[in-house]
Amino acid sequence: MLKRIFNGYQGSAQDEESLHWILLTFFAFTFFIQLVFSFINYAHGHQILSYVQIVSSVAVLPWLILGIRKQWLPRPREFLLAVLFVDLAALIIDGGIGNTGIYWAQVFPFAAFMFMGIQLGWQWCGAFILFYASLLLLHQMEYFDLSYDSATLHYAPVMFLVFTVIACLLELAQEKRQFQLNRVNQRLKCSENELKINQSELEKSVASRTEQLQKINAKLSREVDEKIVAIQQFELAEMKYQHAQKMDALGTLVGGVAHDFNNMLSGISANLYLLQRKAESADMKDRLDKIGDLTMHAADMIRQLMTFARKDDVQLKVFDLNLFMKEAYKLAKLSIPAHIRCECMFSHEEQMIRGEATQVQQILMNLMNNARDALTGSDDPFISVSLTSSRVETPLIKNQQEIMPGNYTILSVQDNGSGMDEAEISRIFEPFYTTKEVGAGTGLGLSMVYGAVRSHSGYIDVVSYPGSGSRFSIYFPLVDEKESSDLKVNSVVQGEQESILLVDDDDALLEANEQLLIALGYRVITAKNGLLAVEIYQQQGDDIDLIVMDVVMPVLGGPAAAERIRKINPDVKVLFITGYDKDHESTCEMVSESENVLNKPLAIDLLSRAIHDRLS
Repeated sequence: MLKRIFNGYQGSAQDEESLHWILLTFFAFTFFIQLVFSFINYAHGHQILSYVQIVSSVAVLPWLILGIRKQWLPRPREFLLAVLFVDLAALIIDGGIGNTGIYWAQVFPFAAFMFMGIQLGWQWCGAFILFYASLLLLHQMEYFDLSYDSATLHYAPVMFLVFTVIACLLELAQEKRQFQLNRVNQRLKCSENELKINQSELEKSVASRTEQLQKINAKLSREVDEKIVAIQQFELAEMKYQHAQKMDALGTLVGGVAHDFNNMLSGISANLYLLQRKAESADMKDRLDKIGDLTMHAADMIRQLMTFARKDDVQLKVFDLNLFMKEAYKLAKLSIPAHIRCECMFSHEEQMIRGEATQVQQILMNLMNNARDALTGSDDPFISVSLTSSRVETPLIKNQQEIMPGNYTILSVQDNGSGMDEAEISRIFEPFYTTKEVGAGTGLGLSMVYGAVRSHSGYIDVVSYPGSGSRFSIYFPLVDEKESSDLKVNSVVQGEQESILLVDDDDALLEANEQLLIALGYRVITAKNGLLAVEIYQQQGDDIDLIVMDVVMPVLGGPAAAERIRKINPDVKVLFITGYDKDHESTCEMVSESENVLNKPLAIDLLSRAIHDRLS
């Protein structure tokens, strides 16, 4: 019996879901009572008690609002008891109106056992008794003076213990009823399961006898058809799964490699800009310009890798693909030798898609260049480019892809070159895979096409036969919207000696970017990780106008550091720069969509304008 008094009935105590309305009522009651009594106590000269009650009512308010929406924060029962504990403690110490505060403590054991059950309720009551005893001991030792008379101080603890026992017995009776009810529910569930089993067995028996009446030939035919369909679906699903796993693994690898290259290219771009400002001779400037061209070429390769990995941040806008393709074809045709006959066929109707014009241009150029390379040695080489609209009524399986029903515009590039076999077609979208001779290609062209088409929610269909040529068909979903884009002005914006806190864990990149910002007209303070940035801001925050910070860093990452700094100054201006896309799965601290995030490597004019805009 004694064990039952202190442990209760296991599994019978109520949880947050069953206590939802009780908790909601108590949170509302606590909020309004605390608010009302805070004004009453303040009017009667109990200012400290009034302040405690105001703080408690404010703390309870968000819990009450979320509770109304049934979106409780973690541990609402513990929080409510903690608030009650603090309020009763303050009331006992202060005395309250009429010096009756010590008698309100009798409420606590009832709340503790009601919300937490027997076992945890004793722990909360024990904590309150320990506080009670400590308070009386301090009073006896004259370290602390309570405003109650001697009789009250003797009888009040006894009353608390009596009420604790009463509350325990009441909760014990409640848990016993709940325990018995649970046992009854279990027996009902067992009976229900047995009934379902019997019903299932009866249905199986009826179905079995019904099937025996069917003709044997029809039964065999149906089973064979079902097995054929199941095998085809299984093979298709397995093929799609293996292809998706392979492409996802390659994409993850490419995304990580691209991040490291972006960091290095950022450092190279910053140092190159500083050297260009100091170069005096024309020969030196010419050589630096060539280095800059090589750097931008490397950055373009990284963008192709990131596009394949689907980690590049692509801004899609609605435009007429038919009108755009007429101009893009003229540009792409410049790379085709004159002896290759080129044909084009475009529609006269609008073909509105949601896409990124630069990527669509790259898709066309890569496909035409790929066709050009496949025509080596052909007697009558030709390339055909067409754009037609089509509607897919039922799902189509093309190159391990399932093209869903809808309206599409199809960009096709066809040649009569060497062609490919099935083994080569299955690998052509892998990065660095190429059928060309060593040194004739990077193996990134079709990988970029694959990633770009996926980012446009499109599909690729490849038809090719050795010796007969190839046809690549890109399916772009059609839309009905129209949008316009703004022109960007490329110019470097100088600073006006504003102070910038620069944070990055790469020492070489940190030093290069520090010199770059100084050259752009800013005062720079550096930190190697987020924790140092927080410490520096605590000391020099009043002099810092902007924080430029990497996202992923050791010790403390950029987003976490920004969160701490905003506790010091909620209006602080932060600009994040990262080698990853902000949705890259390798980023361990996610950045909110509302933050300003730039991707490495960044052109100097874009960086300067971004800093200027953030400061403004």
